Amino acid sequence: MQNNSDDRFKTALQIFAIVCLLGLLSMIFHKAFVDISVVWQQHSGGDFWVALGRYLFRNLAG
Repeated sequence: MQNNSDDRFKTALQIFAIVCLLGLLSMIFHKAFVDISVVWQQHSGGDFWVALGRYLFRNLAG
């Protein structure tokens, strides 16, 4: 009986960890989308890729 409740607790913790990971990844992707769209609005055409590269290299550390 103890083993069954331990398994349920571990499963619940795994589900909670997956939900937290999905939340974290969604925040990261949202921030990346917003940052890229701001660079897109500021630079048009072929200049966009150069500006995006500069932006990514400038922000590698954080």
